[in-house]
Amino acid sequence: MFVPAYLAVHLFLDWISFIHAVSSINITPWNPPAGLMMGVSVLFGVRTVPLVWLALTAADLVVRDLPITLQPMTLWAPFLANGIVAAGYGIAGWLLRRAIDPGLSRLRDIVLLLGVSAVAVLGIGLCFIAIHTAAGLFEWTNFPEVLLRYWTGEVIGIAVLTPLVLIGRRMPALRGSWSGAAETLAQGALIGFTLWLDFGPLASSQYEHFYLLFLPAIGIAVRHGLVGAVIASVATQAGLIAAIQATGVDTARMAHFQLLMLTLAVTILLLGAVVSERRRAEDRLRVRQSDLAHASRLIEAGEMTAALAHELNQPLAATMGYARAARKVARLEGATPRLTEILDKTVTQAERADRVIRSLRDFVRKGASDRAPLPVATLIADCLTLAGPLASRHAVEIVAEVDPALPAIGGDAVQLQQAILNLVRNAAEAMGEGVDSGPSVQAYPARRRIVIFACPAAQPGFVAIGVRDTGPGLAEVVERNLFAPFVTTKPTGMGLGLSIVRTIVENHGGSLTASSGTDGGTVFQFTIPAHAAGKNGEPA
Repeated sequence: MFVPAYLAVHLFLDWISFIHAVSSINITPWNPPAGLMMGVSVLFGVRTVPLVWLALTAADLVVRDLPITLQPMTLWAPFLANGIVAAGYGIAGWLLRRAIDPGLSRLRDIVLLLGVSAVAVLGIGLCFIAIHTAAGLFEWTNFPEVLLRYWTGEVIGIAVLTPLVLIGRRMPALRGSWSGAAETLAQGALIGFTLWLDFGPLASSQYEHFYLLFLPAIGIAVRHGLVGAVIASVATQAGLIAAIQATGVDTARMAHFQLLMLTLAVTILLLGAVVSERRRAEDRLRVRQSDLAHASRLIEAGEMTAALAHELNQPLAATMGYARAARKVARLEGATPRLTEILDKTVTQAERADRVIRSLRDFVRKGASDRAPLPVATLIADCLTLAGPLASRHAVEIVAEVDPALPAIGGDAVQLQQAILNLVRNAAEAMGEGVDSGPSVQAYPARRRIVIFACPAAQPGFVAIGVRDTGPGLAEVVERNLFAPFVTTKPTGMGLGLSIVRTIVENHGGSLTASSGTDGGTVFQFTIPAHAAGKNGEPA
C-alpha cells in the first residue's frame, strides 16, 4: 500500500511543479518531489533507493515524455541520472537518520537537515547536470547556471516539504473551534493579501515588495512554533508559484525569485524551530519548578511526620497500657465474652498502631526498614483482617487470590501492609461511598468487589502483589499524574496515597504499575524481591 501511495504522490507533485523547466528535465523553481524523497529517505534509509528511482523514472516517462524527446543513443542518460539521484538521497537520508531526531525536536535537527541536504544536493546536482550535459542537453558553458537553478529548486523543495513529511506523523490532531477557524482564515487572508500586493495591479515590475510575505509567515511561526512554520511555508510557497504562473513571470526572472523563496523558507523554518525549542525549555522549567515545589512539600511532610510520630508515641503507649489493664480487669471480674473480645481487638489494634508509628519513625530517621522473611499468604491474610471495617463501611467485598507456591519475600510487614491497605482504600473509595451497616459481604454485587492477589512476577526473583477492583477506572487528570504527590480528585484527599505506596515499594527494590482491568476497573500491582534475592532480584 505504501509503494503505490508514494508513487501517486510523487507523480502528482512532479506534475503540478513542472513549470519554467530547464530543457526537458526536472529542473524547476520549486521541486517538491525532492522534499518527499528526502523525507522518506530519512524515515526509512537506503531501503527507499529503488522506490525513489522508480518514481523518478515514472515521472520522466509520464510527465516529460523523455524517451520521445531524447535521441536513442542518449536514452541511458535519464536512467543513470535518476539512479545517482536516488542513491544520493538514500545516503543523505541514512546519514540524517543517524544524526537527527526524525521528529525535528531541536533546532540542531533543522540545521543539520538543511546543511546536509544542501551539501548532498550539490553533489547530486554536479553528477546529474554533468550526465545530461554529456548527453547534449546543455552546453558546458551553461553548466554553472543550470547547476544553480537545480540546487536552489531542490533545496527549496526540501526546506518546504521534508519537515512536513517528518513531523506529519506526530502532528497533533486538529480540533475544530470557531476561534481557531477564524484565526486560520485571518492568517490565510493575510498571506493572500501580501501576494496580491506583490503580484496584483499595484505591483511594480521589480517586485520590491516581496519582503511583505515575511510578515504573515513570521507571525504564524511565532504563534504556533515549528508546526505552524511548516504549514505557513507550504501555503506561502504554493501561493507564490500560483501567483507567478497567473501573472506570467518570465523565466529569466525565476532565478531571482528562487533565491527569495529559499530565503523565506529557511527563515520561517529556523524561526519556528527556535520558538518550539524555547517553549519546550519553558515547559521543562515549569515541570522542574513543580517538582521542586513537590519535593519541598514532601520534605515538610516528612518533618511533620517525624514530629507527629514522636508526639503520638507517648499517648499511644498510655492507650495500650490502659487497654491492657482494662482487659485484665475484665477477665478478673468475669466480664462477658463479648466485652473481652472487644478489649482484645482494641489491644491488638493499639499494638499495631504502635508498630506503624515506630516503623514510620525509623524510616524517616534512617531511611531503612526491617527486612525479615515474610510469607506472602500471611501478609495478605493480615491485610484482609485489617480491611474488614473498610469493607463494611463501603459495602464492598474484599477477597484474596494467592498463589500457594510463592516464596517468602523480604520486607517490612508493617510498611507493606500499609501499601496494600492504601491501594484497597483507594479502590473502595473509587466505587463510591457505602453505608455504615448493611448485608454481609456474600450479598454484595460483583460490581463492588476488590481482589488482593499475589502471583509470581514476570521478572525472575520477584513476587507480584496487587489490588484489582471493579470501579469506574482512573480519572483522566489523575491518570496523567498518577503517582505524583498532591494530585487527587477527592474533596478531602491529600494526594499522597499512591506516592507513599510507590516510595515504600521502591524502597523495597520493586516497582509499582497501574493498568485498566479486562472487565473495567483498575489494577495496581507492585513487585517485591523474594527473600533469597537481592534488591534487584538477583541472588543475595
